[in-house]
Amino acid sequence: MAKAQNSKMEVFMEDTKKRRMMPLLLLLTVVFSFNAWSSASISAAKTTDTKAEIKESEKKSDERRSAPALDVVDTQIHIGPGGIEETLAAMDAMGIQSVLIDEFWLPGTDYKPHHDLSEGGIRPINPTAELAAQLYPERFSWVLRVDRTDPEYAAIIRMVRDAPSGRGIRIIPGMTLKDTQAFADGEYDHILAATEKAGLPLFLYLPDHPELIADAAKKFPNLRIIVDHIGLYSNAMRTMFGGAVPARSPEEQLALFDKVLALSKFPNIALKWSHTSEMFDTPVYPGEDLQPLLRKAISSFGADRIMWASDFSVNQRGENWSEILYGVKGNFKLSDQERAAILGGTARKWLNWPVQ
Repeated sequence: MAKAQNSKMEVFMEDTKKRRMMPLLLLLTVVFSFNAWSSASISAAKTTDTKAEIKESEKKSDERRSAPALDVVDTQIHIGPGGIEETLAAMDAMGIQSVLIDEFWLPGTDYKPHHDLSEGGIRPINPTAELAAQLYPERFSWVLRVDRTDPEYAAIIRMVRDAPSGRGIRIIPGMTLKDTQAFADGEYDHILAATEKAGLPLFLYLPDHPELIADAAKKFPNLRIIVDHIGLYSNAMRTMFGGAVPARSPEEQLALFDKVLALSKFPNIALKWSHTSEMFDTPVYPGEDLQPLLRKAISSFGADRIMWASDFSVNQRGENWSEILYGVKGNFKLSDQERAAILGGTARKWLNWPVQ
């Protein structure tokens, strides 16, 4: 069974490999093309507007230019050696102020970089993320994964707390059925307790099990829990489990999403808005079909408990970083306050990450 699941994981990760990070030139082309398209659209509109409408449009443009720049924080990307400067250049091109690195060297299924422990298990490390944060502290911070079997888990969590750019702990019990069951059986409770004691937020990847997340929120009321990837598997992810996790129809997926939104009754839970195009099988940009779902999430959690992440390096639909950003940034059904919160403000508050 383990071999079958590993085989499914390898197929999934190989598919991910083919859709990895777009070359920087292509990414910049997308960004510049978007800006050119925007300018062309405005020019075309002006040819048909009345003089009064043109004047009003120019007034709004002046207001936008005089407004402070939007503080955009991407709360999940994966990079490895050699990716710092390229990532920074792409951030500058798109107007992303800061990113949170979960260091994971794609492709692969063994969660590198890490040390193998003599007792079994692994100890994740993040050399690229720490270097990025040392070089550009206002642009990069990081989270660290912790293995539940690591005997030094408490010391590692304290180390993250004491690191200037350490923003939180991440656990991923949803990657295997064994670990999902272990979470249900309380075998991650020591990690949750130590993270709560350290005053750090916990990024929790536990899709399709909002009831287990609710139990954790009740058991650890002072632990800030951030629900990874809107709390769902995509059907592509469900294939990893060899039929043990069946595919869901669009209606079933929406019903499960409603159960995730019900977690908003716990004030110590926030939602990471990421991988929505895969979860609902619809394009992230321009994203009209996702806008009502984001509105539902805002109605439940409030914009101040929703944070955006691209996770562009493992996007299963082949969408690039710019498209994932503009799917939210270009959502004109959001108020300025909502957009600012989702794209940066919530992350700054929940991760104790002030603008420098």
